[in-house]
Amino acid sequence: MDSPHAIGFYASSAVALGGGLVVVFAGGRGLRALALLISGVGVAGVYASLSAGFAALVVLGSFAASALLLARPDYRTVMGEAAHVWRQLAAVGAAILLGALAYAAFRGDFAQVTFNGGFFGSAALGRLLFARDALSAEAVGALLLAALVGLTVAWRVHDRSR
Repeated sequence: MDSPHAIGFYASSAVALGGGLVVVFAGGRGLRALALLISGVGVAGVYASLSAGFAALVVLGSFAASALLLARPDYRTVMGEAAHVWRQLAAVGAAILLGALAYAAFRGDFAQVTFNGGFFGSAALGRLLFARDALSAEAVGALLLAALVGLTVAWRVHDRSR
């Protein structure tokens, strides 16, 4: 990765991280929605710096739609009550996962992919995902399918209750 791409990658990562922190700690719905949109711009910038323009557009569209949903006046949060012990175990698990990801990031290296797709670069991204991370791509696809089915069922149940 040459210097301009590395600068774009790290600057976009900082924008995404900063937006994510504001989403977590901001008080108002409008400010959180704006921070979510800014975080999406950062994530899209990371994909764009990796020459994955299609993925950047998909991420930008999904973050923008999520920010619009969050900014709606009839948005309600759903708070689940969990025992104190489960919250502590979840925090310890998240810390272990963060440590494992940090170790992998510092010990790993950037994947080398031949670039032959212009700015949009979806073919190179697809080859990278299926060459190195086929199981991860399948897991993300299954998770997305389960989320869409759950959302459809919830919408249909809500629509029948009217």
